Amino acid sequence: MTKWDVIIVGAAQAGCAAAWDLAAVGRRVLVLSRPAGQGKPCAGGVTAKALNRYRFSIAPVVREVVSTLWVGRFPANSQALHAPNPFCVMTERAELDAFCRQQAQQQGASFVETRGIQSLRQDGRSVTLTTREGECFQADALIAADGAHSPVRKLLGERRFAGAVAIEGCVPRDQLSHYPGMTLDFAAIKGGYGWLFPKGDHVNVGLYVWRQGIASPSRELLDRYSQQQLGICPSGVQGYPLGTWLPQSRLCQGRILFAGDAAGCTEALLGEGIYGAVLSGQLAAQAILAGQLASYPQWLAGWREEVATVEQLARLFYPLMPLSTRMLQGNLGETLVEGFARGLTLGQCKRRWRGASIVGR
Repeated sequence: MTKWDVIIVGAAQAGCAAAWDLAAVGRRVLVLSRPAGQGKPCAGGVTAKALNRYRFSIAPVVREVVSTLWVGRFPANSQALHAPNPFCVMTERAELDAFCRQQAQQQGASFVETRGIQSLRQDGRSVTLTTREGECFQADALIAADGAHSPVRKLLGERRFAGAVAIEGCVPRDQLSHYPGMTLDFAAIKGGYGWLFPKGDHVNVGLYVWRQGIASPSRELLDRYSQQQLGICPSGVQGYPLGTWLPQSRLCQGRILFAGDAAGCTEALLGEGIYGAVLSGQLAAQAILAGQLASYPQWLAGWREEVATVEQLARLFYPLMPLSTRMLQGNLGETLVEGFARGLTLGQCKRRWRGASIVGR
């Protein structure tokens, strides 16, 4: 049995953020990752507030820098919202995760691929984990950053929640007659939106539904949306859940902490998850370093409140279409993208909404 200071299950944004902080101060960190080629599906947009949380620049994997957002109510024409500075960058998620993994490795974190976890047990002093390959690892603490379908949560008997759902694919740029800007087409699907994210050599196209059960983002609906907006069906299509249940989730069980989608840190309104993943991974690491594992929920309380606020906005926004879409196409939308460019959260932007126009220009 190999002994570590901390085991992290999951090598995406939350896991790598935690690994970097822990390894940077000399902790022996083991990160268990999926086999190569089994990366996390994601539209790959990284907002300014998320960029501000990284301990390093992700410039080497940025494919596009965005300062204009096109917003519309599908199938009507979209309207441009201009920010004074970039509010988002486009990445390919597999490239972003690989880059963050390299940064954590440079700090001293170790990574091991596994097909999954066979068993998990803990006592008052340590956590012991056995993989499906039969390898056994022990650590003083464990961070579960293993996604919305978290096997760790399941092994611990934690309650499961319904979150958001999405489906995405890619269209090569050389097959397009028109290369779009970053676009959100609300009402392309009930209770959600369609998106076009330009990434240099291709466009990422997808559908998002803010709460499971409102609608099913199927391959057929995605093909139809992509055909209408881009004139071609996407390839490499994948559907996936997003964890948006942070307000209801237990974040700590003994010596095990939950982060990222496993904790439900994604925002329900638009499905942004990278900021919450990085933040929760860093705070989980800091709780371990401080020897205050039980305090982790309190440290994440501010983001829990933010996620709850954004969920309330989603409950209002989607049923109020088309009024809510017209609001975004007015001064309200400009106020939002300006706030995003400053690195503000949606909750922080909400305080700036007073006085914004509720009609389109």
